[in-house]
Amino acid sequence: MSSNASNNKPTIAELHKILATGKSLDQTITKELGYPDLTDLFSTGASDVYTTSFASLKQELVSITDKQFPEQIKSKIDETRCRSFVGILKEIKRAWISLDHYLYLWDYNTGGDICEYVDQDQPITAVGLVKPKPGVFNPKIDYLLIVATALQIIPLGISVSEPTQLGEQSVVNLIAVNLAIPSDDISMRSVVGTTDGRIFMVGNPTGDETNNTGHLYELVYNVPTKWTGPLCQLVCRTENILNRFLPTPLKMKSDSRVKSVVIDSERKVLYILNFDSSIEVVYIGTHEYTPVIKYKSVIEHAQNMCRQHQRVCDPEEFLISSLHIIPKKESQKIYLMAMTTGGFRLYFSGHANVLRMYAPVSGTTDRPSTLELVHVRFPPAEANLHPDEPKASYHTTYYSRGTCISAKANKEFDSVHITALASVQQEQSSAISFGYTNINRMPFIETAASTDTKFRIAAIDEIMTGNELRELAQQLSDPQRTFVAVSIGSICAYHKKRPVDILERLIANYRPSNESQRKEIMTFFDEFGKAETCAMCLSIICDSGDKQTIDTATYLFFEYGGVPAASKANQAPNNYLAHADTMSGVTYSGKHDGFVLFLARLLGPIWTTKLFVPSKDGKIYVNSCSKEDNPFITVRRKLLRLKTFMDAHKGFHDPATISDPRFQTLDSKILALYLDEQRSVHELYLFLLQCIDSIEFSVFLWDANTRNTLQRYISVDTPSLLKDLDIKMMLTMQEGRDFCHELVITAVDEVTVKNAAAFNETVSTDLQQRCPVFFSRGDFFFFRGVEYIRRALHEDSENEKRFFLQQSLSQFQQASDQISEAHISSICSFYQAQSFHVGVVELMLDRAQKLDPQQQALAVFESGGQGDEASKALYDARTKTYNYIFLALKDARSLLQPKIDMGRRVPIADKAVYVKQVFESALQNKDPLFHYKLYYWYINENMTDELLAVDTEFLVPFFSKVVQDEYISLNFLWQYYRGKTQFYKSAICLTRLAEMPSDQITLEARMKYLAYARVNCRCGEKETDISNYTRVQLAERIDTRMNACRLQIRIQNILKNSGNIDAIAAAKELDYQLFDDERKLYSYAERFPQLQDLFKSI
Repeated sequence: MSSNASNNKPTIAELHKILATGKSLDQTITKELGYPDLTDLFSTGASDVYTTSFASLKQELVSITDKQFPEQIKSKIDETRCRSFVGILKEIKRAWISLDHYLYLWDYNTGGDICEYVDQDQPITAVGLVKPKPGVFNPKIDYLLIVATALQIIPLGISVSEPTQLGEQSVVNLIAVNLAIPSDDISMRSVVGTTDGRIFMVGNPTGDETNNTGHLYELVYNVPTKWTGPLCQLVCRTENILNRFLPTPLKMKSDSRVKSVVIDSERKVLYILNFDSSIEVVYIGTHEYTPVIKYKSVIEHAQNMCRQHQRVCDPEEFLISSLHIIPKKESQKIYLMAMTTGGFRLYFSGHANVLRMYAPVSGTTDRPSTLELVHVRFPPAEANLHPDEPKASYHTTYYSRGTCISAKANKEFDSVHITALASVQQEQSSAISFGYTNINRMPFIETAASTDTKFRIAAIDEIMTGNELRELAQQLSDPQRTFVAVSIGSICAYHKKRPVDILERLIANYRPSNESQRKEIMTFFDEFGKAETCAMCLSIICDSGDKQTIDTATYLFFEYGGVPAASKANQAPNNYLAHADTMSGVTYSGKHDGFVLFLARLLGPIWTTKLFVPSKDGKIYVNSCSKEDNPFITVRRKLLRLKTFMDAHKGFHDPATISDPRFQTLDSKILALYLDEQRSVHELYLFLLQCIDSIEFSVFLWDANTRNTLQRYISVDTPSLLKDLDIKMMLTMQEGRDFCHELVITAVDEVTVKNAAAFNETVSTDLQQRCPVFFSRGDFFFFRGVEYIRRALHEDSENEKRFFLQQSLSQFQQASDQISEAHISSICSFYQAQSFHVGVVELMLDRAQKLDPQQQALAVFESGGQGDEASKALYDARTKTYNYIFLALKDARSLLQPKIDMGRRVPIADKAVYVKQVFESALQNKDPLFHYKLYYWYINENMTDELLAVDTEFLVPFFSKVVQDEYISLNFLWQYYRGKTQFYKSAICLTRLAEMPSDQITLEARMKYLAYARVNCRCGEKETDISNYTRVQLAERIDTRMNACRLQIRIQNILKNSGNIDAIAAAKELDYQLFDDERKLYSYAERFPQLQDLFKSI
């Protein structure tokens, strides 16, 4: 372990700051993972604001490949020269084309793995890929490929074999499922499916030349029974229900004009688009088909919304060409988007009045109650378009995550048009929501770009990369969004440029001497903001392989990242880690906030990913990530690159002081801002180190779980935190940190059992090498101590066992103040069971000293419990610590009982000697508060006789100053002094006992004390440190008191024997004290005549 790693190990205070930093960063991560809800963008009924993307220097949509179909398929196209259909099956990474009755599938990335289906002789009209219903087919079948002809519907099973080695490609296999059914001379146009296996199709009667009719069909199939296979039937959902029971000649005609259908599997809703641009809404919950509404006046309502804009709109431009689902991730209220032939986008909600000023935010369900047009988005204005020139039609559209790509038909070929939410930083007013929609909303601004093609586009889709972050949240190394446009004969792939891609290109071409390039960079900083641009610079620094690009990005980061500034009184600082802990508040620089953004975006993909998931049988938990495809490892690699950057620029994050030469020219106010930001960045750097090591610790847990080390812990019946464990839990919650300790202990248990002979290969050593910073120095000492304890358990030799116990104690003492209360209790119980009570005493005494090195608890004790809260807390902590020792002492003392059941305890040869050693280890300590508490424990345990044998420097002060009960104090001290042959002091204590007013001492006892005092006084004649005069004075005092006591005893006896109730009570009063003057007794003679003879004789 390097010294640098050792220096970065967190202290307890730093750990609290790390957890606080994690909680603050969690808010940023949550924000970065989300999308702006579309309802926050719709301030009016229609909008048309577009901005020229910064990517206009280089096209925002860049064509990267234009692949021709495989030669085998191209030859077949030339041979057949018949009507064909093409499409993309992105779920299995395949393109498809139907040529008459031939169907071909192939890998659109490589052009390989060509799969041919020719087992039927009818022209294919539609092809669709759907998920199968669970439990119906062979488990090897991943999807169903629906092949539709005019005569039959043929479902085929699809099995995908993923590559096992680098360079291999996936293989698709077609599997017959024997589920073909007649299509009743219906030519299907499209096939869609739900995530739970329902299949819907749109078709029209074969030979319908107008192609403006159509029905919606559902292919219904069920789980096979014991006696039959899957039952399958084709149900028309849009015909009159009576037709299902009538023969074909008698069926009623239908005016159904279904054009297409889309399914919202999240909300269980199906939308039907008709040729007249009306939209039908159907709820399709489990086994349901419930029509909700048919929206007929879409075009009219859209035109009304657009009247406030100056652009002239042709009604035909509002004919709807396609429908697109708005997922819940993009909006909780907007359900559907419709693309028109004129490029208008119409947005619909499933509930009424969702955009009204005081529309409730919550309370609505996913199930739609209506369909309401809430917003119309104009297409980008076209330049150089002649008024008389016919407008081209948008005919094919793909929409996802705020990006809309459409194919527009021109004279010869199609052009591709893209619109996307603008990534530029927009000023927005702050608004607080109290359960209602915000009045102030973000402006709906989009970028727009287009590119020409040399073909007619049949379908557009997106290649899924697994990266669904917003463009600004993506890193340079993240795959760009890739879209494919397929035509008859070729597939063209497009990359959408992100801001970080644009900045990288600007940086790669940047020359400091070129003024225009410098202005471009400054414009970029202004357009996207310092924080966002600095985050992009960090992404380029960590991901680019070009040294010059990295150097330039580093220069721009520090040169244009800005400086911290004081926040105004009425200004909310735009800091991603909230306000600084200063009176004035700080708005951090773009460098600081850019670092926060970049770190949050790196952590986002794994922040809440659970480390363990239930197994298929639900009995245990298994690793959530495999070694081959582990996003945690990828993120850790990126974090290490960021650490390399930070280590190379220590001035950016190292703790700074006022004496730092960099700050000598700054005034005090600005200096405070710089120091505050420096402190904050340093805390972020420490958090970065924790992030790196938390991922490595996750890998350690996976390795341990693979070896079944954790199974014993996680397979118990009681709920375990293991199901909730993620990086967020580790870095934001004390509960998560504590649970990590428990997992390490579990790993120690298993490793110690399996590798008892090779103790050098320990869990603590492995962790110190893997994640030296994640745990504190105290944690590693604790883990090592646990390892020694486990080793001691498996030793047969008493000497070896004792050796490992002593080693464990040494390790625990290094971190005694950092061990949790629960672990301390377990350690003490274990030590007692192993007959190692001395270990409890020494560990707890060391813990008490480290918890309270300044002896503040003693001051609280001596002041009768007075003190500040911190001192009182230390006193309570010490008291808890001492209690473990007292329990151990009591347990050790119980060993002296004659018939003690040792149970599973380690046997002890000489119990008396052992117990004596335990008590001596406690008494040898020099902690005054412990001694005081210990003596109280002796007294409470009725061990006064044993306490008299104790000889410590704290015993006499305890009884003379601490013990408030003078009777207990003097009664102990006279015996203690006599045992130490300090007879004069013993006599003094006895005399004071006899003289003290107390209802605990009778006159006979006082007389006895005085007699003992007289004896001790005579025995002290040989004490050279006491003068003869002093001793004589004490003897005279004792004699005087003895005479007074004799007189009181005579009076008491007379009163007791009188039989008078008052006299007996008065006799009892005489026990309370000795009267030093006989005249004080005359009052008794006045009250009781029977005493007069006695007083006359005196």
